[in-house]
Amino acid sequence: MAKRNYFTQDEIVLCTYAALYDVNDFGGQSMIYSLTHRSRASITMKIANIAAMLDEVSVRRYNNVTPLTGLPQGQVGRKTNWDIVGSIYKLSKHEFLKKCQDILVKNQT
Repeated sequence: MAKRNYFTQDEIVLCTYAALYDVNDFGGQSMIYSLTHRSRASITMKIANIAAMLDEVSVRRYNNVTPLTGLPQGQVGRKTNWDIVGSIYKLSKHEFLKKCQDILVKNQT
């Protein structure tokens, strides 16, 4: 059986920012891709999953990211990585963007 390629904490932070605000604020999805070279489709899906989780707990998002859909009626989404998402989504946009930029600088070396 193939080993699962779980998202890193840094990827989840960047994807959460992208789900809340604008991924282009820190350079676009290509910057998330540069961390582990995960497929762009997987990154898009993770952002949509996080957007769905945020919508589920009534967090206002400032973009038009389409949340993950396809669950049977009445079933709630999976709270995948909520331990990370739930601890950072309340940061101010400025603090959150700084955190993302720090991640990208750290990973350039």
